[in-house]
Amino acid sequence: MAVAQYVFKRGAIYWWRRRLPDGTGSRALLLIEISLRTKFLERAKRLAAEITLVSEHLIRDIRQEMIDPDDAKKILIKVAKKHSAELDVTAAAEVANGEDVEASRCSDIVAGWTNRIFAAQGDLARIGPHEQREMKAAGLDEVVIDEVKKHLNFYRWHGIYPPPPGKILEILEEHDIPDTKVNFQQAQQLYLRGMSAALLDTRRRWTGVRPDDDALLQAALVADAAAIEPYVPPRPTSKPIPIPQMDGPELQQEEDDFDVEDEIEEDGDDLEEPTRGLVEIVERAAGQNVKSDDWTDKTAKQHVALAKLFVRFVGHDNPAKMRQSHVADFKLTLSEMPKNYGKSPRDHVIPLIDILARAKDMPPEQVGLSQGTLNRHMTQMGNIADICKHAGFPFGNFEGVSGLRSKKKGSGRGERARFSTDELRLLFNLPIWNGCDGENSRLSPGELTFHDASYWGPMLALYHGPRREEYCGLLVSEVEADAEVPAIRIEPNFVRGLKNADSKRRVPIHPELIRLGFLEYVAALKDIGHVLLFPELRAAAPSTPMGDVFDEAWQDMRVAAIPSAKEDGKVLHSLRHWCNNEMKQFGVAAEIRKDILGHTNADTNEGRYSDAARLRVMAKALAQLPQPTAHLSRFPIRLIERVEKHHAPPTKARKSAP
Repeated sequence: MAVAQYVFKRGAIYWWRRRLPDGTGSRALLLIEISLRTKFLERAKRLAAEITLVSEHLIRDIRQEMIDPDDAKKILIKVAKKHSAELDVTAAAEVANGEDVEASRCSDIVAGWTNRIFAAQGDLARIGPHEQREMKAAGLDEVVIDEVKKHLNFYRWHGIYPPPPGKILEILEEHDIPDTKVNFQQAQQLYLRGMSAALLDTRRRWTGVRPDDDALLQAALVADAAAIEPYVPPRPTSKPIPIPQMDGPELQQEEDDFDVEDEIEEDGDDLEEPTRGLVEIVERAAGQNVKSDDWTDKTAKQHVALAKLFVRFVGHDNPAKMRQSHVADFKLTLSEMPKNYGKSPRDHVIPLIDILARAKDMPPEQVGLSQGTLNRHMTQMGNIADICKHAGFPFGNFEGVSGLRSKKKGSGRGERARFSTDELRLLFNLPIWNGCDGENSRLSPGELTFHDASYWGPMLALYHGPRREEYCGLLVSEVEADAEVPAIRIEPNFVRGLKNADSKRRVPIHPELIRLGFLEYVAALKDIGHVLLFPELRAAAPSTPMGDVFDEAWQDMRVAAIPSAKEDGKVLHSLRHWCNNEMKQFGVAAEIRKDILGHTNADTNEGRYSDAARLRVMAKALAQLPQPTAHLSRFPIRLIERVEKHHAPPTKARKSAP
């Protein structure tokens, strides 16, 4: 608490503290603290008065050399608009030449952050812990951050940084700003900030969302300077001010004890930032949990992604400043976001307010996460809060998430709709399985039948009950075609993990798939050197689940065969429910069904003290299933062109059925 102007007591020693302009031309202030190295109030007041006088002169000098805020805003707008127009021309040329859009988008993001860091740090620009934390909070992954590191050096070596002095001098001359050292540096910062703003505006350039069609970059480039301030590390750095030489016996008496160059002491008040941010804490814990097999890779990625999104929502990554109200408001925001959030790289770099604005123009059915997904996110937020607590950085206020989760009612029976066997016969009457017009028109009747994920995926789900990623991410080597009982091994591999330890299993291949040529399909892939069972499901972006690619084809199948299925809540996962329910109706014991489906068997006798059912036992259970594909004829194996010729994945996940 201050005992005199700019004077406060920390322990037994008096300190001087004041916020001064940081010299960038914005309204940002820099906190400066100096230990007065005395326990006597009167002496502290005299020293503080002299320091205050020096600081007043310093403020005057800084303000005289700072560019006027209005001029700074005009410079920033002009640079950003001009560079946006140049980037539009470049983008058009790249599209005309067939360049990879995703690569161009990523290149712009890297260049934008490179300019942003140069603007903030100048010649000595580097990416340290603070910068990494900010970039991760903005949604950038390690690959992109590494590219920014490389570009910092690339810009220096090739003379891209600093910008040509002539450009900066033109800016100063145009606005009648004196060519002083400070003004030149600030104008250079504004130039780089404008370049960065234009580069990071990838939404309008690569997604087709063009706010400038209505109002030339709208108010975004004319916003308050605080909305586009240069990068400032979250932890303020105290900066000593020279103490004037003063005469007097009392001052001379303590001269040996007073050294303004000493490192500033810390006292843990509310100005101090934690040494670790929320995202870093969660990443460290996630890595450890994966290493100890407590989490799967998927679970770890979900927690890290949610932590990054929460940080973007709150606006900082200091756990001590997190509140219960933030978590509650975060849940409300999730319920207002587009369902497809996160599928585009731009979602991780544009402001959340823009994403929410986009949702307002979307149909209601495309907005808001499902109740089940919201519950999962709230559970994970509880995990994140616990992780921070046990890491020594607890939330400032947290009351748990039980009150934020929806309460399921009833026994749970019938919560997930199931297809009837008659509906499944309608599904397998589609041209995909009976002859289609061509590879790109799989739902139009014709004379051709192609064998890929669209053909085999629904049957694998139906006759074996695996989860979507389990069968979409199978490897050719995981099909045991020559075994006494042909089977598939469902185990973690390089394209996907499993939900839990009990998900790892072997399941016999149903006779229907063997009858229709599944083993010959596997042999055909093996002969031409494929590793994945469904290589066409591999998207260009490694983070895109193979099941997501397959789901696009499934949506078309479902609409074509059973138009009411979506309204009735019958989804791809409903095939797994059909498998389980039909085995149950034919008297298959629960523990055998759990072994087939990869469910945890909590029963001590059947789970802990006995092995999983043998393949022949499982095969007998699966043989009880009805066969909605019994009417299908077997066709010679025909691979799609992309698989046959080993074409690379398209830049955007495309449908594997029509």
